[in-house]
Amino acid sequence: MTTVEPPCDFDPVPGARLERNPQAAVHARRMARTFLGGLPRQVPRETAEAVTLVVSELVTNVVRHARGRLCSVDLWDLGHGVGISVSDDDPEPPRPRRLDLTGQGGFGWPLVRRLSSELTVLSRPDGKTVRAVVSF
Repeated sequence: MTTVEPPCDFDPVPGARLERNPQAAVHARRMARTFLGGLPRQVPRETAEAVTLVVSELVTNVVRHARGRLCSVDLWDLGHGVGISVSDDDPEPPRPRRLDLTGQGGFGWPLVRRLSSELTVLSRPDGKTVRAVVSF
């Protein structure tokens, strides 16, 4: 489900500001794995893989499609899952693209939608924030 309303119950934990470059997704995946490893309970492997993939896809979408120099990534322990927030300086919301089997993409946003139990996009004049929840 995708909405344009901000979710309630997100209590931000400081994350990372990343340069919008090809290495951003690598850093975001590393951040997600470190965050998951520091949680007070064992996260199921499938959930950990889903969180890492959602973070990676959202940051990759920023690198490929958004304007601006930076993006930010924040992660939250929600008890029943992990909250993910990726912000950038481009107010255009993500939009599905035609799937391209020749390597041009179009798979990221549908994948994020499928792996997330909640997905919201908050657009502002100076950018947007995509928030996702991957539940346990």
